[in-house]
Amino acid sequence: MDKKVLVFPGAFQYVKNYGGYDGIDIWVRGESEKKIVGRPAVVVAHSMGANFALAAPDFSGCKFILVNPLVKKRSFVNLLIQDIQYLLSQKVTMEKIVPFRNWWYAFKKAYRLSKVDTLACIRKMPRGSVIVLRGRKDIFFCDKESAEIIKKEGVSLVEVDAGHDWNRNIADLVKRSLKRF
Repeated sequence: MDKKVLVFPGAFQYVKNYGGYDGIDIWVRGESEKKIVGRPAVVVAHSMGANFALAAPDFSGCKFILVNPLVKKRSFVNLLIQDIQYLLSQKVTMEKIVPFRNWWYAFKKAYRLSKVDTLACIRKMPRGSVIVLRGRKDIFFCDKESAEIIKKEGVSLVEVDAGHDWNRNIADLVKRSLKRF
C-alpha cells in the first residue's frame, strides 16, 4: 500500500488487532506520547480511538476513516456501563485487550476522551475528508440513531455486516475505503 496509514484502536485494545497497519497503542502507558514520524495520509480510528485521533492537533489535513465512532455525547458512566455490556456480550478475549497493569491508565484516558465531541470535530473537517464505517449490528456505541445523525450531517456513511468490534468484514471495508482516498 502506497499511503501511510496510522491506526488508533478502540478502548483498551491493541493495534495488533487491526490487521498489520502501523499505529500507536494509545491504551498502554507511554505509547501515546511517542512522536509520530511523518504525517499519515489516512488515519483509521476505531470507537474511542476516533476521539483520540480527532482531538490530536497533528492530523490536520489528513483523511479519516472512523470505524464505529462515538457520535452521540454520553456520560462517562453511561459509556462504562455500555462497555461492560459490550465486553460481556461480544466475548472479547483477554488477548485482545491491554494488560491489567494498564487499566487505570486506560480508564483515565477514556474519561478524558469521553469529553471529546466527535460530531463537532467531524463538522469542522473538510467535506470528503472523512468516511464513517458502521457495523449494522452495533447496538452499543455507533447505533442506528448515530447513523441517522451522521447521514444528516452529510458525512459519507458505509454500513457493513458487523457489530461494534473490528472483524473481517470491517477490515475488508477499510481496505476498500482506503482506495477512495
